[in-house]
Amino acid sequence: MEKEKFLYESVYEDLKRQISQGSLKPDERLKPECELVEEYQVSAITVKKALSMLADEGIIKRIRGKGSFVTAAPAEEERTSQPGIAGEDMKGTIGVIFEHISSSFGLELMYALDHQAQKAGYCLFPCFSYGERDVETEKIQYLRSIGVKGLLVMPVHGRHYNTEILKLVIDEFPTVLIDKAMEGVPLDSVRSDGEQCTRQLVDYLYQKGKRNIALITVDERDTSSLIERKRGFYQGMEDNQLSVQPECVMPCMNYQDSFVVYGDIYRRLIRSYLQNYGKQLDGIVCSEYGVAMQANLVLEEEYLQDSIEVCCIDENYIGPDQYQMTHIKQDEEKIARCAMEILLKKIQGEAMEQKDYLIPGIFVQGK
Repeated sequence: MEKEKFLYESVYEDLKRQISQGSLKPDERLKPECELVEEYQVSAITVKKALSMLADEGIIKRIRGKGSFVTAAPAEEERTSQPGIAGEDMKGTIGVIFEHISSSFGLELMYALDHQAQKAGYCLFPCFSYGERDVETEKIQYLRSIGVKGLLVMPVHGRHYNTEILKLVIDEFPTVLIDKAMEGVPLDSVRSDGEQCTRQLVDYLYQKGKRNIALITVDERDTSSLIERKRGFYQGMEDNQLSVQPECVMPCMNYQDSFVVYGDIYRRLIRSYLQNYGKQLDGIVCSEYGVAMQANLVLEEEYLQDSIEVCCIDENYIGPDQYQMTHIKQDEEKIARCAMEILLKKIQGEAMEQKDYLIPGIFVQGK
């Protein structure tokens, strides 16, 4: 395959062929994911995507802590006969507008949305706003102009709503928000349960004997996901009867600018915060992985990494150094399935009551 986004298809097809030809037999355990990464020379997320596709078709079953096992050989018909694959008529196109994606969050979500769209017979058209409302407006207008059947939107951070999204409501255009909600706007939202995520991290640190826990977060700018994570943190502190420490707030990142620039800013602010409060802290909860990564760098520079433990939402899901920090992984695959299911019902004209769908996070112990 020439493009990275098609590598998972290659891995999927090869494993499916081995199972179909009997090289891998029912109840046989597949190689561990790390060995498949080495064998196919692809990323971990590419292997996970391929295995997820096989599991969705019932060809393998995945058992946490044990691995993936063959359940049955696939039917003889080629995959190109399935709805949504090249060679068959498509039902149409579904547009998705991401604010941004990264290895810590969004990449798996995009793959899963594409897979769900293909299964339903649609083509997915991804776009990016990079946190710019004007760009988000242009993308919505463009996708509607080319006749997409529905839209999935990860709305831009901000205190004011995009009028183009409000037009989608007025026009009753099939639309579902992902990752964030827009309070007062009657659109379905599918996102992680941010309160549960940070509350669980506080509980984890408390169980490890940590009693002086701080929050390092990003300027929320009325962003629902950050507001909910902050609320969960303070609820966790209250539940465990812990004294609240001053919080450290980073500026909201503009994704058009260099990540290096923001890294310098974040480290400077965190270093200043630790100079004031670091001696009394033994735990830190970070609302985002990028913030946690910078916090750990500063702790190492200040020789505080052994006395203060950092945990966060999400982690590095690609590469050999993943899962260093204990974190809550957002269940991107479940978010994708839920969001696509709701959108398809809207496209089909089903009457639905507007609802927020909160998807629980997955606790992952760090190294």
